[in-house]
Amino acid sequence: MTERRLGLRARVIAAFAIGALLMSSLLSIVTYSVTRAQLTESREKDAFVSAENTAVLINNALSSTTEISGLVPIMSQVLVPTGTLQGMLHNTTSAFVDSQLSINKLDPVFVNTLRAGSAAEMTFRINAQPYYVVGLPLPRAQANAWYLHAAPLAEVEQDLNSLLPTLAGASVITTVLGMAFGVYVTKRLLSPIDEISEAAGLVAAGDLTTRLKSGGDPDLNQLIESFNGMASSLQERIERDSRFASDVSHELRSPLMTLTGSVAVIERRREDMPEKAQIALDLLSTDIRRFKLLVEDLLEISRFDVGAVQLDIEEVMLGEFVRQAIGAAVARQREVPIIDNNGSGGLIVELDKRRIAQVIRNLSENADKYAGGVTQIRLSHNGDDIRIEIEDEGPGVPVDERELIFERFARGSEGGRRGSGTGVGLGLSLVTEHLRLHGGTITVTDRVDGLLGSCFVISLPGVVVG
Repeated sequence: MTERRLGLRARVIAAFAIGALLMSSLLSIVTYSVTRAQLTESREKDAFVSAENTAVLINNALSSTTEISGLVPIMSQVLVPTGTLQGMLHNTTSAFVDSQLSINKLDPVFVNTLRAGSAAEMTFRINAQPYYVVGLPLPRAQANAWYLHAAPLAEVEQDLNSLLPTLAGASVITTVLGMAFGVYVTKRLLSPIDEISEAAGLVAAGDLTTRLKSGGDPDLNQLIESFNGMASSLQERIERDSRFASDVSHELRSPLMTLTGSVAVIERRREDMPEKAQIALDLLSTDIRRFKLLVEDLLEISRFDVGAVQLDIEEVMLGEFVRQAIGAAVARQREVPIIDNNGSGGLIVELDKRRIAQVIRNLSENADKYAGGVTQIRLSHNGDDIRIEIEDEGPGVPVDERELIFERFARGSEGGRRGSGTGVGLGLSLVTEHLRLHGGTITVTDRVDGLLGSCFVISLPGVVVG
């Protein structure tokens, strides 16, 4: 199974969007980290200064006889920032102003550092809340004692948490802007490719005069020149072939008319000829009729090639028109049934009667030659679009030939034998050209009833007027 890949435009836009997302995410992480470090450092610095000032005040209020329990009232009288927890730690005992703070809630490493005789500072959680805790010695205390100052960091966390949505929103906006910039860049970069693609489509549709204009970009000029050169060569070749076919057809018409007239004169004396001469005359007549059809079809095709065709639009009743067209196609022993679905036969449609009649005639003659004749015709419509289905009872068209048979001089596997018909392989090609002028299409499928045979489906859009 072939893996489906994104188009170049989508890949470039996705690359810009992903790049913008990665860049904005990286900047957001750096911004968050720097902001967190600065806020935390600032808060800890303020807390340390406050702890030093408070420790000095408490130390000055002490006497050598003050016991550890007597320090709590002194600490309670000192003004400290809101939310700050205070306490006193001794070698063997401790005292705390706030019930939230206790010896069990202190980090053991922090406590051991103090009791080892050093000041200490550490950030850890007390009652699930972050605190920056400072321990400072009190020299005037009765024994080794340290003042504990725990400053809350919850406000810092709240500020950081409030920053996260802002950074996330900035990342989203940056990603969208990156995608928009990707759209702009791809539009600028791929616009020459879009122009080349559009021009190639016009050439494929038959507009051989299409050329690309030089945009002044040296990297694209070579491609533009190559495309224009290819289009010019293609136009010259097709025009040369068309002129050749037209010239040959015109040159052949006069001797062909002479031959046709001469054979007609000879055919009047056919009964007087020997049997072998009659057989030769029949072969000659068949080949002349075939040759005449070839010349007429070549002339018609050459008109399409040089654009010397135009529609002669008339209003007709669909059912009656199809009945007359199929009746005039080829003499037959039985009448072809026309099935009218959803009242399509009574519709008034606008079309070129001669060309669509020739479409039906060519399909009918093709069925007579190769498929046992037309068995039925179905008419249907959907809105302003009509659909004509022509079924036969032949061997069907192989799937690999269902597009090939509409090409010029293509006769399929049944057309290679001389006795299989008098066609030259242009009838279905003319059908395609006539329908293309109407904006229509033709396809071939199997019969819908499952029986052996083909179904040629004609689609004509926007032709219903009433």
